[in-house]
Amino acid sequence: MNREISLVCALWLVLAAVLPVNAQTMSYADAIYQLAAACRNDIARYCKGVPLGPRLKTCFDTNEARMSPQCQQTRAAVYTSISRRAAAQRNIADACGADIPRLCGTSYADAHLVECLLSVSPAAMSPQCNQTFTDTGWRTERARQ
Repeated sequence: MNREISLVCALWLVLAAVLPVNAQTMSYADAIYQLAAACRNDIARYCKGVPLGPRLKTCFDTNEARMSPQCQQTRAAVYTSISRRAAAQRNIADACGADIPRLCGTSYADAHLVECLLSVSPAAMSPQCNQTFTDTGWRTERARQ
């Protein structure tokens, strides 16, 4: 059983390294769900009573070496995805600097930027803008509504 899990993990790592980076980042709700599912026992043991947010992250960081392998792997994947999402949301104006005036008719990222970019075909965006917009998670969050 452990050998099968190790083989699946190794295959996943190889595929992640080879395939293009077009995947969506995970939502904050998905991140919380995945951490709760994978780290339930570790949270109860090392972080009992710690509220969600920065304090829980500090608790995870402090106790990382003692956490179960499953929790460590999930934590790493969640933190990587959420960091990528936050960076994309911070940098969307820079990444789409040339696309915004062409597609949205404005020279800056205003309050209507998300609606404008949602209304445009991904093929009309530059690859960098499209990937950054995908990484923000705004496209999939809007689709879920």
